[in-house]
Amino acid sequence: MNVAFALLLGIGSATSNSAAPHFIYLSLLFALCSSFVIDIDRLNGRHALLALYLLVYFVSYGALDVARLFSEEAGPLAQSDGALVSKTEAVILVGGFALAAGYRLMLYIANTDRTRRVPRDWSVRSILIAGPVLWGIGTYATYDWYVHIVTDTTNEAVRRGLASVGTLTASAYILMQMLQPIGILLLAYAWRAFAPRSLLPVIVGMVILQVLLGFVIDIKGTAMIGGILVIITCVLVDGRLPKSWLVAFVMFVVLVFPIFQAYRVAIHGDRGLSRTAVLANFGTVLELTLAQSDKVNTGSHRAQTFLERSTVKGSTQVIVEKTGVEADFQRGNTLTPILAAFIPRILWTDKPDIPTGQIMNKVFHVAEGDDVYISPSHLGELYWNFGWFGVVIGMALIGAIIGWVGACFNLAEYRTVTRILVTVVTIKQMIVGIEGVIAAQYVVWLRSLAGIGILHLIFARVPAVSLLFRRPQTPAPAAGNRLYPNLLT
Repeated sequence: MNVAFALLLGIGSATSNSAAPHFIYLSLLFALCSSFVIDIDRLNGRHALLALYLLVYFVSYGALDVARLFSEEAGPLAQSDGALVSKTEAVILVGGFALAAGYRLMLYIANTDRTRRVPRDWSVRSILIAGPVLWGIGTYATYDWYVHIVTDTTNEAVRRGLASVGTLTASAYILMQMLQPIGILLLAYAWRAFAPRSLLPVIVGMVILQVLLGFVIDIKGTAMIGGILVIITCVLVDGRLPKSWLVAFVMFVVLVFPIFQAYRVAIHGDRGLSRTAVLANFGTVLELTLAQSDKVNTGSHRAQTFLERSTVKGSTQVIVEKTGVEADFQRGNTLTPILAAFIPRILWTDKPDIPTGQIMNKVFHVAEGDDVYISPSHLGELYWNFGWFGVVIGMALIGAIIGWVGACFNLAEYRTVTRILVTVVTIKQMIVGIEGVIAAQYVVWLRSLAGIGILHLIFARVPAVSLLFRRPQTPAPAAGNRLYPNLLT
């Protein structure tokens, strides 16, 4: 596999007119991110989360460089100034290695081979009732929040929206929005675990409504979350890839993602239409967006592609090169909101709110404007706080946390609603969300685990019967063959 990738890099470097990305860095990164093939046995087993993390890691730090080999775009994001591997690339490689080591160490410590009691699961009736209810509540809260309360992404719009409803109401809205993905997961789980065909049209309808809602409120994550959760649930429950859903997702990225880009730039940005105006004139807005799609997504001033939006190598490079030279180390300051994760703002009115993405933009002078948010990435933020120590220890700790989830909620042993929810929340916040701010992602993760625990206590009433994997029982030795009990006669 590594030899084939090296050959691909060689061909791309020979045929590319742009500055070639670093051959050694990309080869080492690919070798690191493909190392999971040594251990993985099932797509929903103990090593599945490590495999997914390394895949996202490669997309975040290497896929764009590879793509540029076969395009006429500018060269790589990080330069080495003549060195075989730049400092930024060394940070990326060391961070990835530390994470993989922490994950594997936790699997060893967790000792998942020990005997466990049979977990408990939700009843089918509870799933089918709670799923639509939670999704409906979450969808209404998301719609009302982004259309009528916080009508724009600026700091002023957020402050005005929060002031209009008060702290308690705002907290309730945020909590209700967290219920939306849980509702999708419950119905997707019921569809795959118990196979009622009548649920398929419902799930497809939910995914389509998520796309429409995400379009109106201009949040791609909301539009994509439905399909992503269905795909992840299929993989975790069935232990194999859902080909039709994957094809549909790829088509969405290729065909629909550019439309969202055009909407944000040409309609929501240039024309300044509010979300309520978009909703009232949805057909006209859609026509204008489609008409502007080619203009926005082509040319020298085009919107970013999916890979360009997915990469965080540039922001990591800025942090690594300038921290300690032009900017001070944060020394844990951006991580402090994690300590107050379970203290509601209604009890602590002066609870600190650290807009890390906006602070990064101001400190490193990335772009003009107070409302500009720059994703530091988890790796970059760890370096920004503690330098190399943060990269090694922090990434190893992240790997250990994800490894704990992989070991203790192994879906290749038992599939239950609780295991699905914990695994998917971990994937969303700690793996797919590695481009974001650590505190924001981990606070949501911790609160979600608490909520899942409460739901488990309320609804998990029946023994788990959907056992996918049982350890083979050692057969009793045949009579007269006691010297070699493993040899059958």
